[in-house]
Amino acid sequence: MGILTAIVIVAAGLGQDETGVQKIRGVQVTTPRGAPVDPIEEPLEELEELEELVPLEEPALEPVVTQLWLKYPAGTVFYVDASSLALRTGPKRDAILVHYMPRETRVVAMEDVIDSVAETIGSRDGHWIFVRQGEHEGYVFDPFLVKAPPSMLESLDWLCEPGKRVGPITSKTTLEELMSFFGESNVREARIPTGEGKTERGTVIFPQDAEGRLFIQWKYQNVSPLSVIVEGKRWRTTKGIGIGSRLSEIVRANGGPVSFAGFGWDYSGYVMSWRGGALETDHVLREQMSLFLAPEQPYLPADFEAIQGDREFSSELPETEKLNLHVNAMTIMLDAEGE
Repeated sequence: MGILTAIVIVAAGLGQDETGVQKIRGVQVTTPRGAPVDPIEEPLEELEELEELVPLEEPALEPVVTQLWLKYPAGTVFYVDASSLALRTGPKRDAILVHYMPRETRVVAMEDVIDSVAETIGSRDGHWIFVRQGEHEGYVFDPFLVKAPPSMLESLDWLCEPGKRVGPITSKTTLEELMSFFGESNVREARIPTGEGKTERGTVIFPQDAEGRLFIQWKYQNVSPLSVIVEGKRWRTTKGIGIGSRLSEIVRANGGPVSFAGFGWDYSGYVMSWRGGALETDHVLREQMSLFLAPEQPYLPADFEAIQGDREFSSELPETEKLNLHVNAMTIMLDAEGE
């Protein structure tokens, strides 16, 4: 197979043909419309029942429907990420203590019939949630819970090598291996938009962890990843580039200026060239990875208007610094060298 030049673009409003294939500057790309969607899950029966209470026809007097507070679906698995976490009989700090749970204790979220009120404990904001832990049930404060064992998160390799791997994920990884790497509860099926209202089956890693989330597009379903859409900020390339990286950091890693597409069109902020810099060798654009930049407030409208349109702009322009440009989309290709 020849060198793959597919670029996954996680941006809304991309015009495509039925195949989802376009060309930018003569290079063929695939462009899914919009950011990856939430993982496929069956709707909660409890919430469906509440919706059915709303009359379809306009009544003389509408009934009042009370929505239950349910931040996490019942059955969601968590692990304690604190040296010791209290399990209490009620959703407040002075409720009766059931017992303390040590770090890495596994708990399962259950349906809560008590409205939860946001609270701050120390420097953490969160809610009390109703859980089951072994034979016990009670309330815990959710900022001290994580979706994977803390020891696994600490030992996980968060490094991305463009064209080769994202952590333990390579072009040879299977779905079964993903579950072994990240835990079965952290690997789910997802729908990834491919344009024109169409989607393709994919896989999401850490679906409920915004800092670690990944989306996998398969070459052969569940047996050969084609590319990985990086959404979590924990993931970084070998040169330290990832979601949230500033343009100034990228220029520093490159050892020189870079070029990117202007804003206000389908490929807004797409990094187009390393201009002969250090990143040319191990961060090959279009073949090994793709990056998109976005501005961040505050900035002046005039500065934003100065970098508009279907043409290349240099990181050397004074307006680029004023726009506070940062990476807001990154995709790592895993089949860059073909077979």
